[in-house]
Amino acid sequence: MSRPRPIILDRPANRDTAAQWCRTAPIGTVIEFRAPTRSDAQNSALWGLLGQVQRQRPTHNGVPMNPELWKAVFMQAWGAEVTIFPTLDGTGFFPMGMRSSKLTTGEMADLLTFILVWCAQSGLTVEHFEEVA
Repeated sequence: MSRPRPIILDRPANRDTAAQWCRTAPIGTVIEFRAPTRSDAQNSALWGLLGQVQRQRPTHNGVPMNPELWKAVFMQAWGAEVTIFPTLDGTGFFPMGMRSSKLTTGEMADLLTFILVWCAQSGLTVEHFEEVA
């Protein structure tokens, strides 16, 4: 069986197509329903916010930070399972674990709010939500 493309149940025709795929799928086929993942605007806001955090807090507990590491720190504090590994040469670290691209729009909104609250409590200034080069 060829793998059908993802389909968004946003109109009757797409619901009909999904129903047809279900009717003709082989016995034992697994179907997964999930909420929409984060939007491009939310992703841009996240990286813009992480860049602002990194510029204002370039280290965390003595560890040089970059936006990717800050993302892992915030996701872990927010409740996502994240593990930080040392690099092969021992000069830094990298995160492994939950990816923000897999978050639903609601989860991403919660994560952004969590980061904004931390920024306010930590005295950081947040000026915008768009990524700046």
